[in-house]
Amino acid sequence: MKIIKLTETQYKNYSKLHSARNYMQSVEFANLEKEYQRNYLGFFNESDNTLMAATLLLEKKIGPLKIGYVPGNFLVDYDNEMLFKDFINTLKNYLKEQKYVYLTSDNDITFKIFNKSGEVLYFDTNILRVLDELSFIKRKKTSKYKVVLETEKTPNETFNLFNSNTKRNINSTLKRAIAIYKDDSNNPDLLLNLTNNFQADKIKNILNNFKGDNKAEIYFAKIDPEKYINNYRFLLKEEEENNDKLNQIMQDITIVKTNEFINKKMNSDRLITRYNNEIIRATNLYTKYPKGIVAGAILIIKNNREIYFLDEGRNKDFDDFYSSHLLKWEIIKKYLNEGYKIFNLGPIKSMDKTDNKYNFKLGFGGKVYETIGTYDLVINKWLYPIVKVLYLITTKLKNIHIPKLNIKKSKKK
Repeated sequence: MKIIKLTETQYKNYSKLHSARNYMQSVEFANLEKEYQRNYLGFFNESDNTLMAATLLLEKKIGPLKIGYVPGNFLVDYDNEMLFKDFINTLKNYLKEQKYVYLTSDNDITFKIFNKSGEVLYFDTNILRVLDELSFIKRKKTSKYKVVLETEKTPNETFNLFNSNTKRNINSTLKRAIAIYKDDSNNPDLLLNLTNNFQADKIKNILNNFKGDNKAEIYFAKIDPEKYINNYRFLLKEEEENNDKLNQIMQDITIVKTNEFINKKMNSDRLITRYNNEIIRATNLYTKYPKGIVAGAILIIKNNREIYFLDEGRNKDFDDFYSSHLLKWEIIKKYLNEGYKIFNLGPIKSMDKTDNKYNFKLGFGGKVYETIGTYDLVINKWLYPIVKVLYLITTKLKNIHIPKLNIKKSKKK
């Protein structure tokens, strides 16, 4: 068994079929990282000419020495302890010859799964023991949480997994005539106008590089004011007819009015007021935006049978339209019908139930996955602390913005 260098094509063919595949361990992701040297490495079994594992390794030089970064996780069967140990030990020997001091690995591998109530559904500490035995050093506070919906159910059955608040917001958004559409041109300008989360260059690079098997797409939520008006006119007409019937009963002295009936009448009155207010709002929107207005947008990456929700933007004037709920639901529904089964709703900071992001993402019926986090694999234990500090210093210096001084020269008298 030995480590060999793979061509981009060899690595792409292997990575797109591996059970541990993810968009970060892809040629497309490698092409985003311009400041690193890209290496595609395979763990090769000479006896039967097969690849047992592989990894994308991004290389950075610190003087004559090197450090490495493995995004996502190694493409190896983490449950096969013997294979994993053989791969890592062989990789360490190979990297030592190449003058590496250490490499950093995201290790986006799940070791805990929680349900919406915070109860542990799955817990496996075996991988933590193995990493410790292999001289991996865990970075402080690097355990990460993400919300993932994994389902083989139909779209209707999947919708029933959502909590009541999420379903209510989706239905409310549909009444307000928000349509979801994909931008086939993948022009990022409108998304960039709605978000400050990602740098513009990064979004453009993602769209330019992620094509084919690993494809990036932008979806938009657009309000149709004319349809918005018509939807609520229809709802208002129905409710007014219902309210007239209730009024007739109220005026009939021969009928005993129960509390349930009175509450029904009061609720009908409230609905009429609400629907009229919606029509007023929709009419104002039509006056200002007769051709419609985009309320939100989202960037996703398709990786084989998994959808990653990446960056999202919204028009803050329409926060109460819940376009983000409908965007995610329409994307989930579309790709369920195309055979996708995993929907990665993205990271959350913690399991804090008071956190809005936690509650929003859990509303889609997923579970919380805790991954083992970022580790350093030490290759040279003597140089490791020195090079680690040097790298941190150079990174901080690079990110410091020094403003130019605007010194005006005094005029000669």
